[in-house]
Amino acid sequence: MDDQQRRAKTRLSYSAHVLIRSENGELVKGIARDISLDALYVSCTPAFEVDERVNLEIILIGNQTELNIKVPAKVNRIDQDGTAMNFYAPLEWWPIFSHFPLHKLENNK
Repeated sequence: MDDQQRRAKTRLSYSAHVLIRSENGELVKGIARDISLDALYVSCTPAFEVDERVNLEIILIGNQTELNIKVPAKVNRIDQDGTAMNFYAPLEWWPIFSHFPLHKLENNK
């Protein structure tokens, strides 16, 4: 299995609000597009540097409740649509994404 197939197998298209905070306190809001066990892509206005450490808050919205997942990450890639970040450790909450209902969110950068 090549790298492209492996990435597609472990990655889910998932839409959730994400807050990205740099170590100097800069805050960017975005919408998750893809998530995997070890990475997240957020559609947002690019505001960080590659290799910069950030703290993420992934916000999953249910019908009557909200679940916030906080995780440290490192910026891996930046493009015109957003930012890809790698988690420092495998995401402990990974199973929740396959069981939690997907709410398609508008991408309001």
